[in-house]
Amino acid sequence: MKLIRPTTLTDAMLTTSTAPENDYVVWNSGTAYAVGARVILTTTHRKYEALAASTGVNPASDPTKWLDLGPTNRWAMFDARVGTATTRAGSLQVVLAPGATDGVALIDTDAESATVSLTVSGTQLYSKTQSFNVGGTAIDNWFSWFFEPVGRKSSLLFLDVPVYEAGVLTVTVSRDNPADVVSCGTLLVGRQFTIGETEHGADIGIIDYSRKETDQFGVTSVVERAFAKRMTARVVMQTSAIDDVHRNLAALRASPVLWIGSESFESLTVYGFYKEFSIDLAYPTVSYCSLTIEGLT
Repeated sequence: MKLIRPTTLTDAMLTTSTAPENDYVVWNSGTAYAVGARVILTTTHRKYEALAASTGVNPASDPTKWLDLGPTNRWAMFDARVGTATTRAGSLQVVLAPGATDGVALIDTDAESATVSLTVSGTQLYSKTQSFNVGGTAIDNWFSWFFEPVGRKSSLLFLDVPVYEAGVLTVTVSRDNPADVVSCGTLLVGRQFTIGETEHGADIGIIDYSRKETDQFGVTSVVERAFAKRMTARVVMQTSAIDDVHRNLAALRASPVLWIGSESFESLTVYGFYKEFSIDLAYPTVSYCSLTIEGLT
């Protein structure tokens, strides 16, 4: 079991991006805006809609006159929120200077492949390409080969990135058909922290927020809503690491991080927060940590 503590990306860290930030016109203090007008602020990287006519009222300062519509397209993949995504036809590429980092994750992404490379002082030291397409036992007969839709992952992990404070990361997400749209819900970079080894018997599933509704005529329908992953696992850890694990987990309360129960199973990768954890100081050399993780996606 390991986790990635996300780095909060700033304007200075985002060197370039092929995703445009032109959702609407940029707000201008001298322009008179009517009700329904939509603008963006490049300082907050968010979109706003006018709730009342105004001139010179900064959208970020007065929620009674401006409604926050969410992040701009360029920054949607960095806002650590569910339901927002950066999109672009064909491919999407961002260049980051996030400081020392050893983990990159793409979450809630719709694409065929992704490439992550690291350059230091103009020299490429790392490059890896992974496919979102599911292989292995997903196609195990000729009928499936010809008629079943291609299975696809929604997340990818790059956990072997070398750590360099001055490293420049280039992340490219691509579709095979240039006309198809790439969608990236969350791009997460940060440092890894290992708790221990996940035991067999981890409990995984989802929390479904769909609802059954019945109207006044007795007709029942199901309203589909979002769902979130959940995971309960017990981790074998060194007794000597108890204080360090307890301190780090306590510092991450109510903070969304990427929990990786196993790199072999996508379902054991959950982006969210822990509801609770407990440490069993069992033996002089080995102890156990039990975690209940509730995902945001």
